[in-house]
Parts: sequence; C-alpha cells; structure tokens
Amino acid sequence: MSDGFDSFLHGALQPEARDPDRRFVARVQARIAVEAHLRAQRRGTLRQLAVQLVGIAGVAAGVVWLGRAESVDRFFGESPAWALCAMLSLFALMLVLFTSQKVEQSPAKSYK
Repeated sequence: MSDGFDSFLHGALQPEARDPDRRFVARVQARIAVEAHLRAQRRGTLRQLAVQLVGIAGVAAGVVWLGRAESVDRFFGESPAWALCAMLSLFALMLVLFTSQKVEQSPAKSYK
C-alpha cells in the first residue's frame, strides 16, 4: 500500500521536465566571478593600507627620535613657525608619496 502512495506522491510532486535555465546559470557564475574579483581587490587594498601604516609609523618614529635631539629641540623651541613648516612639508611629502602609488588592478572584464 505504501508503494502505491509513494509512487503517487512522486508523480504528483515531481517538477515538469524543462530545459536548464542557462541565463540563470550565467548570472550566478558572473556574480561569483565578481565576488572573487572584489575579494582580491579588498585584499590588495588592505595590503596597501598596512604598508602605508607601517610607513607612517616609521616616519613618525624618525620625527620623534630627531625631535629629541637637543639642538633640534632648541631650534624648534625658539622658532615654532619653522617646526610647523617642517611638519606641513613632511605631511605634504607623505601625501604625494602615498597617492602616487598605483594600485595593481587586473584587466577589466565584462560582467553581465
């Protein structure tokens, strides 16, 4: 009795036969490719950010170490305007160095 009921359920619930939806498969594959590309871009951006943070920390450590020298401390203590000019120049130099780096990008692909 259960075999007849199982075959009845199988026949009633079985989806109708149809061709595979190739457009849907293509859209899903394109989204997977886009996600992989974006993941690689995020990884590259985070790597570049880490390098820049290490660079900033190195420059800051050098400035602190240089500022602890007695002659430099005395000079900047007598003329704080020069200290401000030096700090702004250093900031501008770092800004130019970090913004001139090109981010590695793979060739553009067409995603639909």
